Amino acid sequence: MSGARGPLDTDVAIETPEHIVFHYRVAGPARRALGHVLDLLLCYGGVAVLGVVVWLAASGGGLETEELQATAKGGFGLVLLALFAAQWVYFVVCEAYWGRSPGKMAVGLRVVTTSGRPIGWRAAALRNLLRAADLLPVAYLTGVVSMALSSRFQRLGDLIAGTMVIVPESARAARALELSPPAEPRELRDLPEHVVLDAEERGAIELFLRRRHSLGTARELELASVLARPIGDRLGYAHPNPSRLLALVYDRAVNAGRLEAPSSWHPRERTSSKKRRAGEARS
Repeated sequence: MSGARGPLDTDVAIETPEHIVFHYRVAGPARRALGHVLDLLLCYGGVAVLGVVVWLAASGGGLETEELQATAKGGFGLVLLALFAAQWVYFVVCEAYWGRSPGKMAVGLRVVTTSGRPIGWRAAALRNLLRAADLLPVAYLTGVVSMALSSRFQRLGDLIAGTMVIVPESARAARALELSPPAEPRELRDLPEHVVLDAEERGAIELFLRRRHSLGTARELELASVLARPIGDRLGYAHPNPSRLLALVYDRAVNAGRLEAPSSWHPRERTSSKKRRAGEARS
């Protein structure tokens, strides 16, 4: 581990299956606590609003005593269901789908696996179900002790699920990915119109594209070949330059359906792309 270290955030080195080491900035307890408090305010604020609505409905005029009792019981059950969803379902669904809850999003955090990949349903469920253990004996004491003893600031739920909370590159003002030089018609001729990458493929390609210029030529070619071979075979697409293949596939998968050039492209590339499309239309 190298470089300056902040009091609450630090960098952790992760070696991918392709044997290249990447560095992530791991979020410290204070930042995570702020995100969690924001989530709790959102969740329990919503439950409180629902409770008020149910109370107003149950105490409304013109209802007989039996009707009031039935309404009250149904409303109470609805509030309990919302409370359960706020405590468990909310966090699991948000993290499984987007890798972050609204509170984490507000403070610039994301949950990933310890290998740096997006988490799935199993990991999201495990880390949140074990939150009850981290709460013991009071005020997240067990979780705080666990984070203090872990180099990746992992609470018990993170340790069991194999996850960690990081500050994504976008929160650290990372440069947007660029397709440079712009794609040529001959490069796109055999590329499928609709390219779908799963979470692991997309994460691996993005990591490579962000860091390929820091690699030597031979190392870049080696890693690109490892990634490009199975993806190219699955898509039925070939390119003499595996690094270029990954860039084209990633751009098609991420920017599919755009009528204009993606915002990550350089303005000069955007102009060239428009001229190229106009020439293709005329032909």
